[in-house]
Amino acid sequence: MILSDLNTPFDNSEQTPESTYDWHLDRANYSEQQIQEMPTWIKTNKEEYTIDEQYDVVDINSFSEMQKLAYDIVKSHFHDTSSENEPLCLIINGVAGTGKSYLINAIRNLLQSKCAVTATTGKAAYNIRGVTVHSLLKLPIGSRGNKDLTGQSLCRLQESVNNIEYIIIDEYSMLGQVTFGWIDKRCKQATGSNDKVFGGKSLILTGDPGQLPPVADKPLYHAKPSNAVGEQGHQAYHMFDKVVKLTVNQRVQGMTSEQVQFRDLLLRLRKGDSTVDDWKLLLTRQPSNVTNLCDFEDSTRLFYSNEQVANYNHEQLTKLEHPIAHINARHSSAFAKKISSDDMSGLEPVVFLAKCARVMLTMNLWSSVGLCNGATGTVVDIIYQNNHQPPDLPIAVIVEFENYRGPVFNENQPLCIPIYPITVTSQTEIGFHERQQLPLRLAWAITIHKSQGLTLPKAWIDIGKSERTAGVSYVAIGRVKSLASCVIEPMTYERLTSLKSSANLQYRLEEENRLDQLAQATSSAFRTTNY
Repeated sequence: MILSDLNTPFDNSEQTPESTYDWHLDRANYSEQQIQEMPTWIKTNKEEYTIDEQYDVVDINSFSEMQKLAYDIVKSHFHDTSSENEPLCLIINGVAGTGKSYLINAIRNLLQSKCAVTATTGKAAYNIRGVTVHSLLKLPIGSRGNKDLTGQSLCRLQESVNNIEYIIIDEYSMLGQVTFGWIDKRCKQATGSNDKVFGGKSLILTGDPGQLPPVADKPLYHAKPSNAVGEQGHQAYHMFDKVVKLTVNQRVQGMTSEQVQFRDLLLRLRKGDSTVDDWKLLLTRQPSNVTNLCDFEDSTRLFYSNEQVANYNHEQLTKLEHPIAHINARHSSAFAKKISSDDMSGLEPVVFLAKCARVMLTMNLWSSVGLCNGATGTVVDIIYQNNHQPPDLPIAVIVEFENYRGPVFNENQPLCIPIYPITVTSQTEIGFHERQQLPLRLAWAITIHKSQGLTLPKAWIDIGKSERTAGVSYVAIGRVKSLASCVIEPMTYERLTSLKSSANLQYRLEEENRLDQLAQATSSAFRTTNY
């Protein structure tokens, strides 16, 4: 369900109807030149702006035993120049707090220009100063681009990975079999080495298999791929013969007893092994027990369903008491209006916005500076052409992004960036269809699926009445760093432990057991050979 499915906000008689509000007032905050630049400002600066990347200095001597093992495996492979040296296929697993990002930085510093650091989402890529794997390898998105590259597209792919020998993919649990099949296909297209997995490139996967499974695709380990490309992905995944499992230190220096307690609670929740004491501890964070509840009024709300998210965002939008812009997308046909946002790169047929609204970017516009899918901010201004107003598309919406780190559009507001309408194409059995819309959605509340990979300073969490997707409770509660940083709607003990009866959990645990055995074999083999 999306917000447009609800009753229009203007049904509230206290709201100022969009038709009586002067939607051109915000233009006074910008020069005519700035307004003219808004639709192309990101594209222009993306081509001209040089990002001064300052990667974190990593002290190798501070590594845990398993971090050092993973690093040494990569280092040994990198320095092996023999012709018999096969591409490295390495998985590095670890839950939050085991130092995956720290290790990625060390490997990047080791491999330098021979390495591409990527992630499965824009937000995750931003967090590790990388790019999305989709952008690096020109992967298809939905129904768009699901064919072999030719001409200039193929040349651009070959140029982008020509000198790269190693590709790191973070948050790999979000990859499904079909996407992984396309990764194998694109690497082979880029190198021309069709007889070698990933075209002879080395791949390093990092992440936590306990996260939510991929949306609209099967997990990498699923025994029954859905099509030929999925089968290719399944086979490529099983070429990974080296695994390192990063472990949580039993008592990290400086951790409080509360932090250790919360960490251990999450580890049990991850496998459906929550105890009665865990349940009672979580209930101490239900709204009626939180003494500083007012401090969480502005926190991000996490819900399981799109309907709950839409309802909450609708409530918050109407509370703003600002005129609400009902913005219709432009469509190439009547059929295009009916296509879901998932098949239109996240673009909604209708968007509701107002000044001061909390919003999320739904597309990777410029991930390296923070303008990525999942980036959140606040609407500052809505800029319309002189002869237009809602429900027409505006020229741009000025959004203040908290974590933006790129060039300045307006010197008085260094974090404010113009977000402009984007046109995407979707292919169906009856042809191609276009939608033009702002890549924004309201974000006081988001789904637990959308929160995956985020670290939130505060959160108000509702895990729902059942574990409809294996891992949803673990992912939701794991978005914060401490129990005191969240409010949790009460749940029964049976609800908390319902993950245990999930067939999908059993499949995942079987795969984790296989990977654990590979990790033991990897450790033994490497130590025997190198020490």
